[in-house]
Amino acid sequence: MKQKFRMKQTYKQTFQLNQKMIHSLDFLKLNSEDMQSLIDNALQTNPFLELRKAYDPSNHSYIENISNHPSLQEELYHQLYACLKSYDSHIMSYLIESLNDRGFLSYSYDVYLKELQIDENTFFKHLELLQSFEPAGVAASDAIDSICIQLKRKGKENAYCLMKKYKDIILTQNYHQIKQTTHLTQREIDILFEDIKQCQPFPCQNYSNQNDIYVLPDIDIIIENENIQIVPINQPNVMVNDHLYQSVRDNEDMKNFFNEAHFLLENLTKRNKTVLMVANELVDLQKSYFLYNDELVSCTLADLAQKCGFHESTISRTLHHKYYRFNNEVYPLKNLLVSKTLSGDSSDSIKKAIVLLIHNEDKQKPLTDEAIVSKLEELDLYCSRRVIVKYRQQLNIPSSSKQKRK
Repeated sequence: MKQKFRMKQTYKQTFQLNQKMIHSLDFLKLNSEDMQSLIDNALQTNPFLELRKAYDPSNHSYIENISNHPSLQEELYHQLYACLKSYDSHIMSYLIESLNDRGFLSYSYDVYLKELQIDENTFFKHLELLQSFEPAGVAASDAIDSICIQLKRKGKENAYCLMKKYKDIILTQNYHQIKQTTHLTQREIDILFEDIKQCQPFPCQNYSNQNDIYVLPDIDIIIENENIQIVPINQPNVMVNDHLYQSVRDNEDMKNFFNEAHFLLENLTKRNKTVLMVANELVDLQKSYFLYNDELVSCTLADLAQKCGFHESTISRTLHHKYYRFNNEVYPLKNLLVSKTLSGDSSDSIKKAIVLLIHNEDKQKPLTDEAIVSKLEELDLYCSRRVIVKYRQQLNIPSSSKQKRK
């Protein structure tokens, strides 16, 4: 009897832990790997959940990307738990979980204020606390804001103030214009750029994608006769055994398990439908890219949210660590989003970025055009190699091969 009692207690504890875990989940942010782990765990602990057909993990398509390094979020939580300052754990957790792969804020300040339902003072108090963590520059709005945060932490007050006030002019690298606007001497400008050069625009890049052991794509994009097909993949066929419930419906524990099984299934179904809907809209917007290898068209998070009828934060969570497979290669779905600065007046933004990249490059190993394309993508600026060649010529910047010969 004692043994049975202990088993029943363990059974209850397992359910309570599982229930707490499931109800606290943000299902939209689950990638395919996490979703499968959740289902595997639920299948082992919930008697009402079962697969419609035998599940074979070998059928799953994945790209192995094994890493033993902690994720950025894990590092930030470690620092948070050791922090002696007062803070609201819900707000801090929301901020940490909302960071994108570069460690930057995913939304505008207004979205955070609305989602968290807090005032500006409370928001910025918690944001400043997060920005005081390592690596310096984390939780910035973008690469420029990250540099400003690092300058301030290093005590480079003059460079920080100049960067905040004249960032658009400073980024042009036009010394004459900078002199005229800021009234700095040539020596002061050189010191300013040296201070900026010591900062890392993407301080969290070493953490990128380290938290995923496997990259499991959510959809296949297939082209047939100039028609695009979007096929969901890696979605186990889970069902709830309603017949079993009829024989145990008077047992309170069994009733809880039964309700939990339906809750899990409903939320996973909503998650899969939302991912597929957003992917359909996004691929439709970029169909020329897939069909004719054209440049990606302008599409921001806000544009996609409006088209889908969702909030920006919902779209961001939906795209979080979701991947598509195309021509046997796997890519993040969010790569299909392109900043509006890339349409119309985009050339000016790209040219400024190229000038900044060339200024900060290793002169012994100048950047190739392909490397510049990759660096621009890190800044959410997208263009082809031939466009880089054209802009180099317009800016009178020699190619990497010509620089090496000098």
